[in-house]
Amino acid sequence: MPRIELRPRKSPRQVRSADTVETILAAAARVLERESLAGFNTNRVAEVAGVSVGSLYQYFPNKSALIAALIDRQQGALAEAVEARVAAQEGRTLHEALYALADLGIEQQYRRPLLAAALDHEETRLPLGPRLRESEQRIGAAVASLLARHAGELAAPLRPSDVHDVFVIAKALVEADATAGRTPAPDLRDRIVRALWGYLTARAPGATRG
Repeated sequence: MPRIELRPRKSPRQVRSADTVETILAAAARVLERESLAGFNTNRVAEVAGVSVGSLYQYFPNKSALIAALIDRQQGALAEAVEARVAAQEGRTLHEALYALADLGIEQQYRRPLLAAALDHEETRLPLGPRLRESEQRIGAAVASLLARHAGELAAPLRPSDVHDVFVIAKALVEADATAGRTPAPDLRDRIVRALWGYLTARAPGATRG
């Protein structure tokens, strides 16, 4: 399988160049949102951005590099939001904190649902592992710090896999719900919290807390 070049060709060094990149990425998001992946290409993005295709290619070698840049931004923003939401849960119960995280996941998915769905699809297709590691580590560290505050309520001592599973469970429920419509189901946040609460606090039959 041929290698997909996902790195930007160059980073903007001047304000004008930075503004051009911002305009291109904003246009890329709009095209994905309005026309889906089927209508997404560099010519269309350049047209919506009001720049020449040559200007776009100065920074992004192909449409996959554009999508990768959008995913980078999305994941960075998510990491920042998780860190802030976890910090805001100081002094609150684990149950309240799980609701706060569920609300954040729903907000992130449904703020721009068509764009989020397209980026979720491309995240599984493109070889982005190393690029996403920093944001994933930030999210993991924030969730681990939250669970550590409530260690006495957990069914077992906290393990790194628990943090990963919390993220996977919440993400799976939100994304599955998003396939059914553009607005969240009324009981989505309750289902997320029930799943996370059960995973974190319920003991397997015959198990003891180590």
